[in-house]
Amino acid sequence: MNQIIRAYYFLFSLGVGCICGFLPAYLQTIGFSGKEIATITSLGALFGVLGVPLFWGWLADRWQNPQLVLKILAFGTFAGSVPLLFFHDFWWILASFSIYAASSIGAMSILDSVASLRAKERGLDFGKLRLFAPSGWFIGSVCLGFFIDFTGRGWDDIAVIWAFVLSFAVMFLISLGLKTNGANTQERPKIADVIQLFKDRKMLIFYLMGMIYLFGITPYLIFYGPLVKSLGYSTSVVGISLGVGTLSEVILIFFFDKFKKWLGLDLIILISIVVTIVRWIVIANTTSQYVLIGIQVLHSEIGLFTMACISLLTQLVPKKMLTTAQTTFYVVTYGIGQYFGIMLMGYLFDYFDKPSNLFLVAAAINTIPLGLAIIYLKLSRKEKQLLAT
Repeated sequence: MNQIIRAYYFLFSLGVGCICGFLPAYLQTIGFSGKEIATITSLGALFGVLGVPLFWGWLADRWQNPQLVLKILAFGTFAGSVPLLFFHDFWWILASFSIYAASSIGAMSILDSVASLRAKERGLDFGKLRLFAPSGWFIGSVCLGFFIDFTGRGWDDIAVIWAFVLSFAVMFLISLGLKTNGANTQERPKIADVIQLFKDRKMLIFYLMGMIYLFGITPYLIFYGPLVKSLGYSTSVVGISLGVGTLSEVILIFFFDKFKKWLGLDLIILISIVVTIVRWIVIANTTSQYVLIGIQVLHSEIGLFTMACISLLTQLVPKKMLTTAQTTFYVVTYGIGQYFGIMLMGYLFDYFDKPSNLFLVAAAINTIPLGLAIIYLKLSRKEKQLLAT
C-alpha cells in the first residue's frame, strides 16, 4: 500500500503541475480573457472557501473509510478533466473544471491523513512519503515544457490537456488498490472550535497574515506562464522554471527539521515573506529567461512558509483542536486568500499592458503580511518573557 500512496502523491501532483504551469497560457492562446482564466482556475480556491474540504473530511470520518473517499476523489479529478479535450467554450470548461476542482481540493488533505496514520502505525517517515508530491510536480512541468518545445508545438497544443488527463487516469486506476487500514477517528472541526480560535488576538493575526500572504502569491500560480509567453519565450522556460522551483522545495522538505532547529518557526515565516517580496520584484523587472529560471531557486519559500505555519499550529493550540486549527488555516489561506487573489489578478491581467505588473502588485501586497509577521513575532516574544518571569 505504501507504493500506492507514493504513486497517488506523484501522479496527482504531476497533473496539477501541468495545470498550474500550462493551462492558463493554453486558455489565453485559445482566446480566453484574464477574467475568464481567473474564474476557471480559482474554482479550487472557491470550493475551499465554501468548505468543500471539510465535507470530504467529514464523509471520510462518517464512513470510517478515507481510502474509499480517495477513490471517489481520484475519479472526480479524472472525470472533470476529460471534457477539456473536447470543449473550447467557456461555460463547458467552467462546468467541467468545477467537477475537477470540487474533487481535487479534498484529495491532498485526506491523502495526508491516510499517509500520516500509516506512517505512525508502521514507523515510516511521513515526510519522505510526501516527497513524491513535489517530485511529481517537478517531472510533469519540466517534461511537458520540453515536449511541447522540442516537438514544435504551440502554447495551445492539446498535449497540455492530455498530460494531466492521462496522469489523473492512471492515478484513479492505481487508487483502486487502496485498502482500508482501520478506522480514522481523528476529530473534525466544529463551528464552536473555529470561533474560539478567532477570539485569540495572536491567532487572529496569524491567520490574517497567512491569508494575505497566499493572496499575494497568486500571480505566480496562475499568470507565470502568460508572463513567459508575453516575453516571447518557449514553454520549456516555464517547465524549467517550475522544475527548478520544485526541486528546491524537495530539498527543503528533506532538511526542514534542521532549518527549524537553527532558525525557529517564527523567524522562518518572517524570512519566507521577505524572500517572496524579493522574488516578485526580480520577476517583475527582468526580461532575461536565465534570471526568470534562476530566481526560482527561491521558490521553496512558499513551502517553507506553509510548513512552518502548520508546525507552529501544533505548538499553539491544544491537541483536541489541532485538526480544527490546521483545517481552518487551509480554508483561510488556500481557500479565501487564493480565491480573492486569483480573481483580483485576473481583472488586473486584463487592465495592465504587461503581466509583469502583477508581480509588482503582489510584492506590495506581501508587505502587509510582513508587517503582521513582525507584530506576531513581537507578541510571541513578549508572551515568552511574561511566562519566564
